[in-house]
Amino acid sequence: MKRKNVMRILSLAAAAALVGCGGGNSKSDIQNTDDGKKAVSESKAASDGEEVKIPIIITTGANDSMDIQMRQVIEDFNEEYKGRYQMDVEYLAGAADDYRSKLKMLNASDSLPALIEVGAEPAFYDMLVENGRLVDVAPYLEEDAEWKGQLMPQGIETFTRDDGKMYKIPPSGLQLAGMYYNKELFAKAGIETFPETWDDFWKACDKLKEAGIPALSLHTTETAWCPLLLATSYMGSTEEGQKFMAQQFPDNFDNQEFKKAVEILKKEFEYTTSDAVGGTYALAANNFFSGNTAMIANGPWMMTSLTDPDYASEGFADKVGYAKYPGDVMVGSIEQSSWCITTDYGQDVIDGALAFMKYYSKPVYSTKRAVEEGSLSSVVEFPKEEYDKLIPPMKNCVDVSTDVETVLPSYQTKWDPVSQNDVFGREIPNLVSGSITVDEFIRLMNEGAAQYKQDIE
Repeated sequence: MKRKNVMRILSLAAAAALVGCGGGNSKSDIQNTDDGKKAVSESKAASDGEEVKIPIIITTGANDSMDIQMRQVIEDFNEEYKGRYQMDVEYLAGAADDYRSKLKMLNASDSLPALIEVGAEPAFYDMLVENGRLVDVAPYLEEDAEWKGQLMPQGIETFTRDDGKMYKIPPSGLQLAGMYYNKELFAKAGIETFPETWDDFWKACDKLKEAGIPALSLHTTETAWCPLLLATSYMGSTEEGQKFMAQQFPDNFDNQEFKKAVEILKKEFEYTTSDAVGGTYALAANNFFSGNTAMIANGPWMMTSLTDPDYASEGFADKVGYAKYPGDVMVGSIEQSSWCITTDYGQDVIDGALAFMKYYSKPVYSTKRAVEEGSLSSVVEFPKEEYDKLIPPMKNCVDVSTDVETVLPSYQTKWDPVSQNDVFGREIPNLVSGSITVDEFIRLMNEGAAQYKQDIE
């Protein structure tokens, strides 16, 4: 399965990923706070031969294949380690935004779960590192060569800090976001193949519009994930745009590359549904699943929903293709789905969390993640017999992910949280309606970035 190309693409993605520069050491094994009583109690329970519980939160609101498979790994782990370790799961009926809000609330009360995912919150991650809230996993990785060999070398390199510490556990694979498209709706509009250039892309959108078909599934809440994926992918077509997307927390968005991306963002809403402005990701996804729209920008983790009768009709997956963005670009950050172990618990809980992450990284689960969520590994081969079983869009995903020219990091891992959470949600509807201009939107982005820097000083 084009193994050399997989290695090249994953290396490109790792090179684009920048690690936060916050310093700080991990706390002691048992935290010296009010919550330390909880850690002491759990350590004592383990020493008494009782099962050690490892708290974790899993979201359930988006039918996300990553969450679905995580639940399966947890069930398998709990069965195998019964009597010694048990994952203590809180199922959160929400999506990514709800999960991030929950973590911030728990952090404020020093009651984070033992395992947390912070990939899309770089500022939050930096704060946790600076406050000594995360375990340095580098020593554990060095003493377990088998575990280390199952993880992406690119992730190990990216997550190892200048001081040799590592607070994010490197993944065993990487997912690249692209474009889902409805081949049946394309045919109705007279479009034979997915457009490879931006000019042809807008021509296809015009054809769909003329046929009475909304081209794009869009939304403006939850950092406008789907429309921003498409808008930022445009910047991958130039070297200057790639350099801008590689910046960590840029403080100046006033450049031609970002301006053009904002213009594309605004233009997208000429080809969408009437409920897109103010709508959620779930609504945008449902518009695609129900055949109301022809395209949606998203990653391979959405594949599960294509064959789920609660989301899509029978045979819908056969109508769907998966493509690179125009200009031979895909989006993927190796830090997007990275797990960390917190210092809020005793050593026995930390050991249990490590045992779970080693279990999660086994090749059998890496292969399952490749098959079910398009998480491709540079160290574990993708079996040909498994490829042959894939639904058509997932085959497309594997093919294009192993032969893409440019991989951009996700804006969620690069831009400050004030700009993403405040400016996007408040101002994208105003941009789309014409209440503010592109230049005014850029000014507000700069103000958001300045506010973020002021907040952390």
